[in-house]
Amino acid sequence: MKRIASLMLLMVAFVSGCTPLIKQPIEFRTTTNVSFSIDSGQFDVVELQSSETLLWKDSELVGIITTVVTAPQSGTATKEVKQGFIENQRSSGAAIELSLPKGAYGFASSVRGFTTAFIAVAKYDEFWITISVRDDFFDELLSSISIR
Repeated sequence: MKRIASLMLLMVAFVSGCTPLIKQPIEFRTTTNVSFSIDSGQFDVVELQSSETLLWKDSELVGIITTVVTAPQSGTATKEVKQGFIENQRSSGAAIELSLPKGAYGFASSVRGFTTAFIAVAKYDEFWITISVRDDFFDELLSSISIR
């Protein structure tokens, strides 16, 4: 009986040693110098596309980070994101402005279980970003946003 108990304890130790016990925040850095963190337990696969990064958990999409090219008629990324906020307010009224570090402007809107942040940084007029994640970990992501 002692052998079986020892063997089971050894098996449990071996199996648990193969999986991380501590979930670490993973930092993401964008082309606009916006950085943010997402707990590694929130996703298990990162899929890189040409202008977006997809985050998956158990074969389910849980987040998308996209770089958007500013439209020439907008002039600046900040103007384009501010116009997006106005349009979103007109259509759904559900958008909220984000409290971001100095030099950045953004707003967020929630649809079907996902919250998307639209963020522009004054120094980077050519691009702005969207970060769309499941509602249940958007606040954690938002609190980690910084401008490098």
